[in-house]
Formats: sequence, C-alpha cells, structure tokens
Amino acid sequence: MRRLSAAAVFLAALLAAQCLHAAPLEAIRDILRRHLLNPPDEAALAALSDEGLPGKLRAIDPYARIFPAKEYRAPLGSGNSWVGIGAGLAMRGKTPVLHVYRGGGAEQAGVPDRSRLLDIDGRPVAGMDAEAIASLLKGEEGSAVRLGVAPPGGQKTSFTVRRQTFSPLDVELIPPGTQRVVRIREFAGGLTRPALRATLEFVSGPAPVDGKARVVIDLRDAPGGDLYEAFDLAGLFLPAGTHLGTIRGRDGYAMEIHAPQGDKFSMPLTLLVGPETASAAEIFAGILRRYDRALLVGQTTYGKCASQTDARLSDGSVLRYTNREVLFPGGDTCTGTGLTPDLAVGDDELDMLPRLVKRAQSLYQ
Repeated sequence: MRRLSAAAVFLAALLAAQCLHAAPLEAIRDILRRHLLNPPDEAALAALSDEGLPGKLRAIDPYARIFPAKEYRAPLGSGNSWVGIGAGLAMRGKTPVLHVYRGGGAEQAGVPDRSRLLDIDGRPVAGMDAEAIASLLKGEEGSAVRLGVAPPGGQKTSFTVRRQTFSPLDVELIPPGTQRVVRIREFAGGLTRPALRATLEFVSGPAPVDGKARVVIDLRDAPGGDLYEAFDLAGLFLPAGTHLGTIRGRDGYAMEIHAPQGDKFSMPLTLLVGPETASAAEIFAGILRRYDRALLVGQTTYGKCASQTDARLSDGSVLRYTNREVLFPGGDTCTGTGLTPDLAVGDDELDMLPRLVKRAQSLYQ
C-alpha cells in the first residue's frame, strides 16, 4: 500500500504553498503546447484559468506545478540560505512528517528525523492540509515555535525550535557509526556529483576503491532533481562506455547516455529507498540495480522515471512541466510501477535508520 498520495515536497523548513495568482495563461499554454512530453489536448489547454490552476495543470501533466515567484527556491547545495525550522515537510496521506536537515534549528533542538508532526504551538495539525501546516511553521528569523512530535517508534514529545538561517546540503554524511551512510537529498545539476565524490573519498579513500567496505547511500528523502546529474552519479560506479539509459522526448527524440571516462568507485553499495524516492533518485537507483552494482533496501519507490524543466514566466512565477522520460537499458521504465527493493521493510523500520541499516547488513553477511 502506498504511503504517499504525492511525492514528498521539500522546502526551506516547510512545504511551499502553491498560491493562487494571476498567471500568464497564454504563455503557459504555449509552453505546454510546444514542449510537454506528450502533446496536450487543446480543449484542456483552453480550459486553463486562474481559478483552480494547479489542479487543471495536473490534469494535463500529473507532475506539473506552478510556483509563485516568492515561493520558488534554488536547488539544495547551491549555497543559498533559507530561513525556517531546518526541516522538510512530507505528507504521507494525511500524516505530516518532518525530515530534519543537518545544521538547522530542528536538529539543534533535538527533533528526531522523520518524526510525525502532531501539533504546532499547542494547535493540533490533524486534518490540516500541507498549506495550512506550512503557514503555521512560517515565521521571522529568530522566532521560536513549539513542535509536538512522535519520533519513529516513540511516544509524543515536544521541542522548542528557533527559526534561523541555514544552508541545506544536497549530500550529507550521517554522524559516525558502525556503518558508512551518505544521504542524498536532491540531485542538483553540476553540484551533487562532486559533492558525492568528495564525501565517498572522505569515508573510504580516493577512487578507485578496491576494498570490500560497503557504503550505504540513503535515498529515502530524495524526491528527484536534475536528470543529467542522476546519470553522472551512476557513471561514478560503472565502467566507461556502459549504456546508462535513453532519454525520450517528444516527436521521436531519443538520446542514449553512456558512462564517461574517469576514476570509478568499486565498493559494494546498498541504497535505502522508499515511497518518497522519485524521479532522478529512482533513475540513479534503477541504473545501478540493473548492473548489479547496488542492492535496494526499503519500500517500493514512487514510480516516476521522468524529468521536468522549469520555465520562468513574465510575472516571475515558474512553471514546472514534464519534458523527458528515461528508459533503462532494455527499454523499460519505472514510471507507474516504481522500483521494488531487494529487501522490503515495514513502516517503522523504514523510518529508523539504525534498524534499517542493520537489516541491510543482513543481505551481505
């Protein structure tokens, strides 16, 4: 049973509300007409209006979004600073869950990662939608908010979190333990590959690595990002020339992608995945799994082997729409099905990293 009704949305400390606004509709129609992966129905384009625009866009393209200018954010790892509680908000059905960023206010306050959010300043959030919860989490830099949460496998507890400026990373090294764990939160174009390489070299020595020390890469919080960055990351672990996949566009466009030259990492890999693992993260995981370079542990991924592009509109808002689909070597895709893990775990284990890593270790003992 799927735990998400939509892909997890990560923003600076909260989910950005998709506000209604007067959008340049004719420009939106023209972009979708000319560039959408599957040419849209003209009647659906004509029906676009400011009223209910987000829903009407999703009827044309399930992954399309419209971001008001003030809500649009740069990719993680780009050096941009955000003000907030230092956590992302994911809606699992009607349950809000906090994904805690390293170095943010939530981590400093001791909020356990992947805690269920129960109340904000004493106000229960049960029954609220993501937009309403986000509005309660917002606040000025330096202000504080009291969060009632239920940690994974635990009982309700409360934390006072100060909203502050922080710079979230696309690649994080989990604090030292018995197992190397590297978390990828987003595939940021031109940024995540060098960050991952530097992190892997730090934990296991310069590439190439000939030892058998297994590295765990945590993709549970990765809803996607740059398509080409996903291919570049996969190329770090596969021989030069390996067919990584085919990018399909509209009107018969197709481009094969192959692994580039350069030093390669050869250590065994375990990838932690779940329902929030989507798009570029699924592509990366699917390629490595296809060539037996990684084992997948967790739960079935979201099921979207497609990529979007962002188009800035005249009013400063941004239209995100689907323009590419990825086919794995062999011609199949994960869209609509997701990736099934080699070792499936329950909800509690998925949210508890030490237990999840221990289960993963059972695959190669």
